[in-house]
Amino acid sequence: MGKVSLPASGAYSGSKFALEAISDSLRRELASEGVRVVVVQPGGVRTQMRRRGLAKAGELTTGMSAEHRRRYGPLMRAVVKQIDAFTDAGVSAEKAALVIARAVTDRRPRTRYTVGRDAAALTRLARVLPDRLLDRVLAANLRPHFEKAG
Repeated sequence: MGKVSLPASGAYSGSKFALEAISDSLRRELASEGVRVVVVQPGGVRTQMRRRGLAKAGELTTGMSAEHRRRYGPLMRAVVKQIDAFTDAGVSAEKAALVIARAVTDRRPRTRYTVGRDAAALTRLARVLPDRLLDRVLAANLRPHFEKAG
């Protein structure tokens, strides 16, 4: 999502940042050959991937040691709830496909396309906010997903 890494998504975000860097490099290397390389940055998209991802997160959380569950359990449960809500509010797979089709067929494609308002907003925020302020915005967005103690 344009240099935005959410809590508990380090490996996933790292792989996406790497793809973005490779895409930027390829775009610059292949421009003289007439090859256009674009990046599509999706936000929440309602697909079956969510169901599989949430099931896997549940498996991983269940497989944690008691100490890891104590330390990371509340965060993991909050992240799973946030992802579920984020995806529920996301765009349909059909709308995402339209953005991808546009990226492929535009006569003069942009270097980056975002899918959904959430992706566009996070990408813009990452460009203009200092890191610590963006951290607070993301933490505030996660906070409602933590379970109430009691």
